[in-house]
Amino acid sequence: MRRVFFFLLPLAFVTVCGNPPAGDVGNLPPASPALVAKVTASLAAARPFDRHVWRDTAPVNDDGTVNGFVDISRGDSNKWEFRIPLNRLEIDRVIPTELGGYPTNYGFLPRTISYDGDPADVLIVGPPIASGEIVKGRILALMRMVDGGDLDSKVVISPVDERGQPRQALEAADRDRLTQFFNTYKRHEGKTTQITGWGTEADARAFLQKTAGFFAESAR
Repeated sequence: MRRVFFFLLPLAFVTVCGNPPAGDVGNLPPASPALVAKVTASLAAARPFDRHVWRDTAPVNDDGTVNGFVDISRGDSNKWEFRIPLNRLEIDRVIPTELGGYPTNYGFLPRTISYDGDPADVLIVGPPIASGEIVKGRILALMRMVDGGDLDSKVVISPVDERGQPRQALEAADRDRLTQFFNTYKRHEGKTTQITGWGTEADARAFLQKTAGFFAESAR
């Protein structure tokens, strides 16, 4: 049976501002005209909804944690994707079974737009989390990635415990496993992806600030 998810969430507002964080925010490229056009079109598509999970959920909380929306549960071979014009998840494609399913929970950071014109990606380490959940997490690292020529880096987070601390660490073996998967998971489509390195928590927060800024500029 095909799963379809609808989301009606309270309106939330966030401003990502203040002094630039440590990290490589100054080295990140500016928004291209094509990127500006894409986020403008996405905001227009979301306008008919009174509540929209991408448009109306804060990416950053007052305590410094971030909100990650889960598209794909760890181990799932279905590439679920959030459709902004529909405000719901749908299956985009199915990855080959030999890949073993996604090696981590995969989703997006709300109120962001990355360089490919889609919301910035988030990887949520730890046990499987159901598609459609919003996870409150602490940033661990940045996985730097290029997909088809576009900068498509992914912020890596861990869910928090009752004290607001990360439940999971990102070990070297985890980085190797994620690098192997994301370097190869589109080869069956004739597409090229490349993990170009790993950044720190500060680098990841800088990337989040940049992609949230693209959204905020277009949403004015």
